[in-house]
Amino acid sequence: MSDLHLALLILAGVLLVALVGYNKWTERRMLRQLAEAMRGSAGDPLMQAGPTPMARAAAVAPSVMPAAVAPASEVVADPPAVEVTDLPLSALYGGRTEPRFDPGAFAAPSDAGPAVGLGDDVAASDVPDEAVAAARPASAPSPRWVEDPMIDWVLELRCAHAVDGVAVFDAATPLARMERALPAFLVAWDARSQQWVEPDRFGFYSELLVATQLAHRKHKLDEIGASRFVALVQQIAMTLDADFDAPDVRQVVGMAQDLDQLLARFDVQIGITLQGAAGPWEPGRVAQAAAAAQLVPAGELRWARLDASGAPVFTLTAPAARTDRLSLELDVPLTPVSADPLRSLFKAADALAVELGARLIDDNGRPVNAASLSGIAEQLDALYAEMHGAGIEPGSPRARRLYAYP
Repeated sequence: MSDLHLALLILAGVLLVALVGYNKWTERRMLRQLAEAMRGSAGDPLMQAGPTPMARAAAVAPSVMPAAVAPASEVVADPPAVEVTDLPLSALYGGRTEPRFDPGAFAAPSDAGPAVGLGDDVAASDVPDEAVAAARPASAPSPRWVEDPMIDWVLELRCAHAVDGVAVFDAATPLARMERALPAFLVAWDARSQQWVEPDRFGFYSELLVATQLAHRKHKLDEIGASRFVALVQQIAMTLDADFDAPDVRQVVGMAQDLDQLLARFDVQIGITLQGAAGPWEPGRVAQAAAAAQLVPAGELRWARLDASGAPVFTLTAPAARTDRLSLELDVPLTPVSADPLRSLFKAADALAVELGARLIDDNGRPVNAASLSGIAEQLDALYAEMHGAGIEPGSPRARRLYAYP
């Protein structure tokens, strides 16, 4: 072999490595762009097999919804003036329009999911050739989105023949660019790893799941949104030569409304205000008091108590750099019961009050103290029991998908 032949072989090897590296970089960039546009809250566990999407919607959703959802007017009541040692549940004021709940006045203020392992596996003739297969990862990554039959509406696309990942990316572009208030998701069935995965450039897929969330704290799926989603999925199906079962949009919208009403029942925040007695505090003094109460900075003029996992338990907010009024707030659906959030909130409030020379009041200006804790705790326990019965555990991944929206 001459030097020229050797040089050409080396050059060919370098070009091949560069091509493979460029393809992987492009794949990661496309995945990141698509995920940023479509991603909602994410989970890590693998999805499990089950019946078809619409069958799961009918089977699961009714079981997690109460027989009747009480209107907000029946849940939120204006309490009579009482001593702070005898606060009723209506000492927590709340609702969708004002997400702050007041310890001086306590009151408790959308289609279903995908299936896994649907249809037949990709035929052997549809698997890419050995060269392409060898370039793929040995095990495909599990998707960041995990189906939740209670809160997801999923449509299954069954392709007439296996399509490559690039075609999937191209077909999903309109969905990624769609303006929407609810997150959307797309996963593909990988026959090699026998699981649902995020599609990649080197994959070949014959089944896809396209999902949207039914509701969260700020928005629910309505008929217009559902119809637009179906139209976009139909466009994807046409592009990929796939078919899917046409959904009953009105049924799905009804499920979204039921979920939204359920969310409203548990959309509870507990708020305590610290009122200064001698004029505004300087920013440094507030920061020092927050640190003494074991709160850490969580943004501009904002501090938080964190649990063992680093998730916020409650927050302290100042409306301005110099202020004589601070707000402590506990977002009940987002905080695990194991964190003992109510007791921690009152303990921090007392510490801040001592450090700043402040008094604790509710949103109506009535005094609040530690004696209020037992009365509120009893009725908060009742709320926790209702959430448990409805399948929404405070602080769980499901609760965060439903309530962790600004």
